[in-house]
Amino acid sequence: LRGVVVITKTVIPLLLGTFFASCASLNDIKFNNTDLGSNLPFPVIPESELWANSSQTELPTIHWVDSFSDPVLRDLVQEAFVSNPSMLAAKYRVDAANARIDISDSERFPSLSANSRLSRNENASSLPGSTNISSGLTTSWEYDLWGRIENSIDASFLDFKAVSADYNSARLSVAGQVSLAWFDLIETRLLSELSNRTVATKTRALELTQRRFEGGVTGSSDVRLARSSLASAQASQSLQLQRLSSATRRVEILLRRYPAAELKAPSDLPELPKLKGVGTPGYVLRNRPDLLEAEYRLKSQGLQIEIAKKNLLPRITLDGSGSLASRNLNDFFEIDALVASLAGSISAPIFQGGRLKANVSQQKSIMKSQLESYAGLILNAYLEVENAIGSEKRLSEQEKALRISLNEAQKAESRLELRYTEGLATILQLLDAQSRSLTAEGQLISSRKERLSNRVRLHVALGGGVELTKLSHGTDAQAFKIEKKE
Repeated sequence: LRGVVVITKTVIPLLLGTFFASCASLNDIKFNNTDLGSNLPFPVIPESELWANSSQTELPTIHWVDSFSDPVLRDLVQEAFVSNPSMLAAKYRVDAANARIDISDSERFPSLSANSRLSRNENASSLPGSTNISSGLTTSWEYDLWGRIENSIDASFLDFKAVSADYNSARLSVAGQVSLAWFDLIETRLLSELSNRTVATKTRALELTQRRFEGGVTGSSDVRLARSSLASAQASQSLQLQRLSSATRRVEILLRRYPAAELKAPSDLPELPKLKGVGTPGYVLRNRPDLLEAEYRLKSQGLQIEIAKKNLLPRITLDGSGSLASRNLNDFFEIDALVASLAGSISAPIFQGGRLKANVSQQKSIMKSQLESYAGLILNAYLEVENAIGSEKRLSEQEKALRISLNEAQKAESRLELRYTEGLATILQLLDAQSRSLTAEGQLISSRKERLSNRVRLHVALGGGVELTKLSHGTDAQAFKIEKKE
């Protein structure tokens, strides 16, 4: 056997000296785990642990889509979970983060590579040429003395959890967007139908006025006013039809359908479900996906600071290689053609122009930036919930008042239409009464829709998740399971 094991001896004393000098100069560096709570710039949960706007403290339902008792809405949300581009993009980000864990984990193991070379040399003289054949394996492995590689693996796993939380956030957001767009579509249909009735009402008023004019009861100005009112109603009718098409297309693109404006809306808005509970601020902090994502990002960034610090420390690596070389293929597999080497090395940064220390400062600044962003997210989450809870009562009072307004306006319209036919009221009084009645009805439709939309915004702000109890399809994005890599 003509094997050679090589360890460079001349540089080992210098490397050991550098190793211990580096350790002595870095004694002040402490690798503590990031304490997220102690680093936040303000208390994350209000002292009262209750919402400023009083409401039920029971946990919110995760079946809030089903609570609207609209089977079409449930099916649309289900379809969006499977087809919406944002959902699919979020799923692929999870897949990429999952693969990143494997990449980081691979650094714990030795790397092994193979190489082969065949060359032929020919001489211009009469001397014979030569053939060189070589093949070998090389390996390298770093001993994770300081836990830098382990920190990198943990950071990748935290990034994976952050992306998984982003997937849940996308799921909640898509359910909210589809629900809001669906209620907008129903409202637009109802307003479009109202505009059709408005045109019919104005047409009837014009016909009545023309008969009175032909009978000499009224003047031409009344006819012109009735015609003007009808033309305005027809213009509004065209506008509502355009809005109906736009609202339909908005729902369709959320479902990844071509925006052909073919989706049909039901004839009325669903009833507002009873609100069972909204939890507490602490519940939102623990369950809202975007806050969980930001928290995982913060913890991952804490590990990035540790990694940046440990890049200042020496590294221990083992390198090995084995090769076969021969000028004759017949002798290639002879034991004498084998050459092997094993080398251990210690490397430590001495001078890099301050790059490594600047990297530590950079990672700390990124951490501070993320902390402030996290604080902003928490405050915005509380703001969204408080606004939605406060709107529940105000919108309820508004709808009640509008129902009274509509009832009185309809009665006044009927009375004035009768008085107008009897010649006891003017055309202006009749047109005004009609406008008040139709306006009140349109406002009531919009108020009902706004209460439904506010309830959707409340559930999204609470971040309590969304589950569908009754599925019309066998495939569901919820079936996409996030597997923890150990």
